[in-house]
Amino acid sequence: MRRLLACCLLTASLIAGEADPLAALPAPPRPLPASHASAPWDPAAGTLLAPGVRLVPGERVVLEGAIQVDKGPVDGLEVLACLREGKTHESLIRLIATDGALIKAAGLAAFGLADGRPAEESRGVPARGTPVRLTLLWRDEDGGWRSADAATLVRDRGTDRPFPPLPWVWTGSRMVLVAENGPDGKPVRRERFMLDSTRSVAVCYDEPDALLASPFPCADEDQRFEANSAIAPPPRTVVHLAITRAETVLELRLAADGGLAAGAGPLDDAALTAALAAAFAKPAHHAITVRTAAGVGDDLVVAARKRLLGAAAAAKVWAVPLFTVE
Repeated sequence: MRRLLACCLLTASLIAGEADPLAALPAPPRPLPASHASAPWDPAAGTLLAPGVRLVPGERVVLEGAIQVDKGPVDGLEVLACLREGKTHESLIRLIATDGALIKAAGLAAFGLADGRPAEESRGVPARGTPVRLTLLWRDEDGGWRSADAATLVRDRGTDRPFPPLPWVWTGSRMVLVAENGPDGKPVRRERFMLDSTRSVAVCYDEPDALLASPFPCADEDQRFEANSAIAPPPRTVVHLAITRAETVLELRLAADGGLAAGAGPLDDAALTAALAAAFAKPAHHAITVRTAAGVGDDLVVAARKRLLGAAAAAKVWAVPLFTVE
């Protein structure tokens, strides 16, 4: 069934005249969770801000929850982690926390994270924000500890492969002016923090109200993702999801004219391919950080992503760009 769906997705792309950019990348290393005799970091350390939300200033924010699914779902794994009353039918992790604004405040307190620009649903334009690592920690059935980069717990049905380690993109969700009925029944307009409406903390599919946007280039296809059943813990397993700073493997700058540069000078295609081959031989994760100059439009961001994916294929490395706000 999984392979049939993957073929259907790829066929649809070909019919639309679009080659799957991830299919051209080499197979990434097979992800495996790390085993630990003792926890690599203390999930009970730091300040308990609310049930299921801990803060270690300057180091990490830890969210407690439980695995919701370990395979599928059939209609796609749209959400990596949701609040307690979120989209539990299509989420890998159901968190204990109920207050999205508190989780955002914890991120601000830990790292001073600024708001970015969320991705719009089904447009195929990547979000822009601060890359952060998400690491899952849990106990196995023998009582030992296991940890894994959160991205490795997601499979891509389009390429029939799990994803390698990748940061997520902190955008901060968004405030939206909405019309509501006041206590007297008359309509009033007020700002609403949308994370507390959708309750999607980290997503695989492009969802503008998520706190953490998808790192996947194919995030405009909501049925493309599923749980990586080869390594996902069983449902109801208690997990700790740590948000930490993302290491920089390779940083580029996207100029207002659409050119890509590293350091002082622009990169032609040959130089870009060489830079990717050198940086992603044995990376901490597989994301390229792209600082986006002010005034760069969506069309240039999409074009830059396409160029970088093509260069990664030419360099024979698995790497995808994540865009930040300069």
